[in-house]
Amino acid sequence: MTKNILRIILIILILCWMYVVFGFSSANGEKSSGTSLKIARLFSKDEEVISKIEPIIRKIAHLSEYALGGFLIYGLFLTFDRVSVKLQVVLSGIIRHIVCNYR
Repeated sequence: MTKNILRIILIILILCWMYVVFGFSSANGEKSSGTSLKIARLFSKDEEVISKIEPIIRKIAHLSEYALGGFLIYGLFLTFDRVSVKLQVVLSGIIRHIVCNYR
C-alpha cells in the first residue's frame, strides 16, 4: 500500500512538473528573458553584469527543470520491482525527452 501512495504522489508531482514545463515553453522569448532578468537583478545592479549572467541563469533554469522531471519519472519507475534498473533509466530519459521537446 505504501508504494501505491508513493506512486500517486509522484504522478501528481509529474503532472505538476509537466504543467510548469508547458507553461514556460509557451512563453515567448521576451517574456522568458524578462523572468531571467528579474532573477539576474537579484544578484547585481550593474547592467553589464546582468546582461552576462542572464543567459547563464536561463541555462541553469532549463537544466534544473529537465533534471527535476527526470528524477521524478525515474522515482516513479523505482516503485515497480519488475522493471530492471537499465530499463527504468532508459524509459525515464525517453519520457522526459518527449515532454521537454513537445512543441
